[in-house]
Amino acid sequence: MRPERIERVEDRMKKSAIVMIALVIASAGVAGAERTVNESRPLDPGGQVEISNISGEVEVIGWSGDEVLIEGTLEHGVKELAISSGGSRVSIEVTQMRRRGYSADAYLTVKIPSAAGLEVETVSADITVDGVDGEVELESVSGKVEVSGQPSLLEAASVSGNVVATATAGRSELESVSGKVIVRSASGRLEAGSVSGNIEIEGGELDSLNAETVSGSIFCAARPSGSGRFSLETMSGSIEIVVSANADADYSVETYSGSIRNTIGPKPRRTDAYGPGKELHFSTGSGGSRVIIESFSGSVEIRTD
Repeated sequence: MRPERIERVEDRMKKSAIVMIALVIASAGVAGAERTVNESRPLDPGGQVEISNISGEVEVIGWSGDEVLIEGTLEHGVKELAISSGGSRVSIEVTQMRRRGYSADAYLTVKIPSAAGLEVETVSADITVDGVDGEVELESVSGKVEVSGQPSLLEAASVSGNVVATATAGRSELESVSGKVIVRSASGRLEAGSVSGNIEIEGGELDSLNAETVSGSIFCAARPSGSGRFSLETMSGSIEIVVSANADADYSVETYSGSIRNTIGPKPRRTDAYGPGKELHFSTGSGGSRVIIESFSGSVEIRTD
């Protein structure tokens, strides 16, 4: 090839490279473009708010106003933020463009009347709720779920994310498959369940507690009310319960092959002369509340602070 032709080919290649770089930069700018959201809708007292998001974050804050305020940002790839309302109900739904293997984040902050009911569903978006006193139902696949305040009814679940409640009141049901379930201060009636994740109840007083895992551990420092009933059950995880030595409580502990350690009362005895099973039954104070603990192969420990 002659030198002048080589120069022309090189020039064309340089120009093509410049055009390609420009296109990449332009498309990156479009892909990174964000839209802002600033909407409001009226809501009747005691109304219902429903939120659906795929990826990103949903933050809900209870306030004293009588309307729903919606703020946030939508990444490129979010097709639409659909908002419908009808006085007693406001629905907020994020939909995405149909692209295989592609998802875009939507970050929403939603203020709702504190007495309103709330339902949030996400796939990988985290959920945070604070100051909502009505009935609250939260569900995520892989996002974490965090709740502050004391909803009258709380149902929160995640498949692989942690579920954390600062406090519980009324009736609460908290579940995760592989994530942790954590309650800072518990009251009312609580059901907590996990397959391989741990359950941690750090304090409070409960009328009833039902905590179950398969392989996750259970830690409980909450105390039962005067006539409260605790049921703690695991297959292979450990169970540790922190109690008052003078509490008015009746204890019943059984395990097939796990150990039992009790620092406030008698030692366990074997259920069979030839088998590994152990059981422990005793009372402190004048009795009253019931604490039932069952484990197949995990260890059990009852101790004071």
